[in-house]
Amino acid sequence: MVRTRKVTIKDAAFHVMEQAYLKASGGGTLPALARQIMYAARPIVQEMTGKFLDDQYFTQGLLPDYIEEHGVDWNVVFDARGHFHEPHTEQGVPLGTIEVRRFLSAVENFKIEARDYKINQQQYPTIGPSNRYGAIVFIEKEGFMPLFEAAELSKLYDIAIMSTKGMSVTASRELVDTLCGSHKIPLIVFHDFDKSGFSIVGTLKRDTRRYTFGRNIEVIDAGLRLADVTGLQSETSGIDNKSKPKARVNLRDNGATPEEIEFLLNRRVELNAFTSDELVAWIKGKLDHYGIKKVIPNDVILADAYQRASECKVIQKAIEEKLAETRKTMTAATVPGDLRATVEKRLKANPTRSWDEVVAWIVNS
Repeated sequence: MVRTRKVTIKDAAFHVMEQAYLKASGGGTLPALARQIMYAARPIVQEMTGKFLDDQYFTQGLLPDYIEEHGVDWNVVFDARGHFHEPHTEQGVPLGTIEVRRFLSAVENFKIEARDYKINQQQYPTIGPSNRYGAIVFIEKEGFMPLFEAAELSKLYDIAIMSTKGMSVTASRELVDTLCGSHKIPLIVFHDFDKSGFSIVGTLKRDTRRYTFGRNIEVIDAGLRLADVTGLQSETSGIDNKSKPKARVNLRDNGATPEEIEFLLNRRVELNAFTSDELVAWIKGKLDHYGIKKVIPNDVILADAYQRASECKVIQKAIEEKLAETRKTMTAATVPGDLRATVEKRLKANPTRSWDEVVAWIVNS
């Protein structure tokens, strides 16, 4: 009797992967979310295997594996699983594929025009690390950002803060690879004292299946480490005896000391074990220890910033005086009787514009 081999979920997914991508991406003409590809593949995979296709297994495992093994250059977008925040500028970037690539493109192409600026702008124009921040802090917990904002941590130290839900995603590695590597600033990592925490540091220090670093970056493991957890509440590691040999190797490969390994095979400590004031004080101590300081640019930039601020002051005063003078003699504008029809016509000709853009165009044309 010949026994027929059962089709595995991986076999079925790989069989249908290209078909699913083409369906989700409009024949390869548009970006496709990883979950869109999963939705296109799932009915076929489940029919072929008789098993349920888990979306995380597909989007975080099978799809990246297929892309790597087959060397396809697909425009796949992975969901944002964290955020990146610059100090002072209020610039924030979701850690998704498209958002990060747009931000990095903006950083790369950013140029300061001689006197192209907003009159009330007090900040010197920046995007990215140049003249703005001297380090990037990575923390594996998303929920700490309100605490950091209340403590004004990023502004006190001129640091950008990046947080993710657990393991660093490919987009976050692409971000730090470019920013830290190109601008020679360190990446300082804060993580739980457990196997996952050390794995997070490991994925930021070396190439993985999903991401190959293009530059050498300085990664500082700021803890939690064994010396940091004295007095903090611990809990069981969740590592069973059968898994301990493999966990031991993983911890060693990701930088844990022999003493730390023995602790972590049985116990773990989360950053959440700190109270809010303790956590902020601990992080400040680490930043001080690693020499993270306020950013002050070179004399050329300082002089240019002074000139820009001086011009802004003079121009703002002139504008206010001119506005006051003009408003005394200015009469109300005559609104065209065909304004609505003109707006509708212009929007029909160019539907990507907004109605108020069209109104401004009519006034200025």
